[in-house]
Amino acid sequence: MGSRHFRRILPALSLCCLLGGLTAWSGAATFQTTGQGAPTSVNDWRSKLGPLLPQTGQLAQIMETRAKFSMTEVRRRVLDAGGDPRLLDQMQVSAERGVAPLYDKRVKISENDFRRYLVIQQELQASGKVVRLSISRSGNRLTFGDAGGTALLRGISLDLETGDLRFPEGFSAKPEALNISALQAASAEDPLGKRSGYVWNVRGSNPFTLNALNGHFALLSLGDGSVLISYNRNGILNGTVATGTLILNFNRDTAAPR
Repeated sequence: MGSRHFRRILPALSLCCLLGGLTAWSGAATFQTTGQGAPTSVNDWRSKLGPLLPQTGQLAQIMETRAKFSMTEVRRRVLDAGGDPRLLDQMQVSAERGVAPLYDKRVKISENDFRRYLVIQQELQASGKVVRLSISRSGNRLTFGDAGGTALLRGISLDLETGDLRFPEGFSAKPEALNISALQAASAEDPLGKRSGYVWNVRGSNPFTLNALNGHFALLSLGDGSVLISYNRNGILNGTVATGTLILNFNRDTAAPR
């Protein structure tokens, strides 16, 4: 009975993963594809971990993603084809407002080419909501609790010695180092800019427990000195399908007293 139920909901999980990758969490794709991740050694992990970890009572901003459209290649192609430059300027205004520019035949390139050269990215902006993180430490393990607005992190546990990250669904992942230089970010028109830190990509399924998980967790130092925690989760816990994305940004000096 349990395994049949698991097989019925597994296609739903696959669909959620696809939609999450293409829409709600395009930002995660930036983390995964613009840098060269590699397994990190224990010594390297320990030396670089401290500055990335939130402190007890840490205050953090909840971040939101917003579409960003780059017209650079579209403009070049349209001008080469003799398209209307004033129309391009109007499209640029829409793009800067986060609104997708609409195709117009006066650009004198095909609609397919227009869509192909229009670069769609995700940029982060503060939502205006601030949360206090719930964190507990026991020995060499740091565990996230359920503070208001951060339920998605509840039960995620980090081994401070090995870097292994364990999730409530019963699966774990090892850290991979990530380092994006300012030059790399600029050449890719990457709105997150220079950053370094660690990512954990976790995937697993267990038909006996009715648990499954496809997730991406990141702990990154940004160019402005702040730290970004992001978690994108598509999973099944005790037979219930659940998806979610949480992005937090904090400075370690904003751990306010209780």
